[in-house]
Amino acid sequence: MAFMVPGSKASRLHAEITLQDDRLFLQDMDSTNGTYINRIEVKEQTELQHGDILHFADFEVRIIKESVKKSSHPTVRHAAIIAESALSKKMPAGIRELQELVHKKMIVPAFQPIVDAITEEIFAYEILGRGTHPSLPESPGLLFRIAESVSSLPMHLSQLFRDIGIATAATFDTKAAFFMNVHPDELRYARILLLQMERIRRENPDIALVLEIHEKAVPSLSDMKKICRELDGLNIKLAYDDFGAGQARFIELVEAPAHYLKFDMSLVRNIDKAEPAKRQMVKSLVTLSRNMGITTLAEGLERIEEVRECQSMGFDLIQGYYFGEPKTGEL
Repeated sequence: MAFMVPGSKASRLHAEITLQDDRLFLQDMDSTNGTYINRIEVKEQTELQHGDILHFADFEVRIIKESVKKSSHPTVRHAAIIAESALSKKMPAGIRELQELVHKKMIVPAFQPIVDAITEEIFAYEILGRGTHPSLPESPGLLFRIAESVSSLPMHLSQLFRDIGIATAATFDTKAAFFMNVHPDELRYARILLLQMERIRRENPDIALVLEIHEKAVPSLSDMKKICRELDGLNIKLAYDDFGAGQARFIELVEAPAHYLKFDMSLVRNIDKAEPAKRQMVKSLVTLSRNMGITTLAEGLERIEEVRECQSMGFDLIQGYYFGEPKTGEL
């Protein structure tokens, strides 16, 4: 198998990839700057596996295996390629392990309380989670970073977090609502997301559910209106998450209003120490939202001074380590 490697550091005949009985092998051809598999230099002929990251000098490739129809042996048909500087780490390792995690459902749910700002009693829980694969990090953020290097994998991972979280939530004796997260990629396949919501609602008719959509991931206004109508029909409420982290999408608040607006921690963290102009801005946004019938939530609060300031501003709900860290498997 031959292809041109765009890079000044690659040798004229750098390496050879051969196909032997539906298996790929890589052989370095005495290159000047080396051939690497998963950032380990190889000299001898080595079999390639699905998800391997290859470097030909400063050129980076990931091997992705696709199953061929009418064959019992999956063969490698496609390699995602990206050029970077010396032995780049642009492509995260761990694809094989992450796909195993998704297939075997190696996730434990975690629940963080959301409290009423006035009574400080628990109003809801946000469904989070942790990975349990021994070769991968527990953090969902790090897991999604790996997933985002392969198309559709973030969607499958996000679906798994929701499915396992809701299945566990259904076992709890509580009237609290449960907030579910959405990966931004899922809004490009909103129909798939809504089909999962239909199934979750059908299987859990009595649980109060809220779907969180990050403000940066909000699709076109017409699509957002359709999503709102579908969720209303399922009796699933909508929250705009991380409001203020990027471009505040005020038009959606009016034309496709959410039931909840979660103010990003960048707006409310250390709000008690903020300049008067910032405190006034946040308070005005809270007042505007409440006048529109939207329930406001301050997230990421860790200190009593922050909590008291947000209470004085009129926030309806508060979330953060001050009232509780996420607990795995329990409320």
